[in-house]
Amino acid sequence: MDSRKARAVIRIVDDDAGVRESYKFLVESEGWLARTYPSAEAFLELDDPTVPGCGIFDVRMTGITGMELHERLLELSNRLPVIFVSAHGDIEMAVKAMRRGAIDFLTKPVVDEKLLSSIDMAVTKSFEELKASEVGVVVLERWEALSPRERQVAQLVSEGLMNKIIADKLGIAERTVQVHRANVCQKLGVRHAVGVSQIMMQLRSLGAIE
Repeated sequence: MDSRKARAVIRIVDDDAGVRESYKFLVESEGWLARTYPSAEAFLELDDPTVPGCGIFDVRMTGITGMELHERLLELSNRLPVIFVSAHGDIEMAVKAMRRGAIDFLTKPVVDEKLLSSIDMAVTKSFEELKASEVGVVVLERWEALSPRERQVAQLVSEGLMNKIIADKLGIAERTVQVHRANVCQKLGVRHAVGVSQIMMQLRSLGAIE
């Protein structure tokens, strides 16, 4: 059994009750958990953004449209993977949606196999981002555990500098650098300079350091 199906939620946002129930039946027949919302407003009020999965958004809805809902999520830093469905094959709109990170843009009536395939891709992306965010939290916690001096040493180690050069740059004894270096590796959970460099790259990608 696909272990993701026990954790993921497929959000269906459409102002047509018949469409919502049709998608829900299809999704649940494949073992996914589905939740339906009659409007973007209801989704924003009731959905739990911490739960992985994806969203199936109707493009044209009364009130906030599917496209506007996606924009709102991006503004809220909610990176829920989204699949758009539309009764109108608007190429310009589809291109715009994909550029903003949508997984797919499907036209109604939606082909079941195509929707299920898009859901699988979207959920895969959701779990990848969840894992990346969890790893990021761990890396940040480890970085915060370093003392100011250990952070300086970590930066210089990641540049490939030898202990003697680091000692000269910081105005401290080479033996002291060795101690700091050992502490850095231990606290960051790595064994050598390459590991320190990899951690520093992750921190830069997270915006934690320059």
